[in-house]
Amino acid sequence: MGVTLEVQRKESVWVLKRRQRARRALVKKIMIRPKKSLEASRRPRRAIHKRVKTLKELVPNTKSSEGLDGLFRQTADYILALEMKVRVMQTMVQVLTETDCV
Repeated sequence: MGVTLEVQRKESVWVLKRRQRARRALVKKIMIRPKKSLEASRRPRRAIHKRVKTLKELVPNTKSSEGLDGLFRQTADYILALEMKVRVMQTMVQVLTETDCV
């Protein structure tokens, strides 16, 4: 009886290893990531979500209902408005310094 138990254990270990190899091959074949990789793939999403939240805080009058596309459009418009304000201020400084010299 002792010999048959050892043989059964060896066979069961062999079956388990065979199943593990088959599972690994299947994972490679259909490109399923192991659990560790799935956790790692969530990290960039969190970072992106955090950056989008920060962008929403920086750009005034952002509407959350418009999605990312709308947020990026509003950000671009805001940047253009800021650039225009800078140009106006530079022109004002230039005009005021010219009149002071005369």
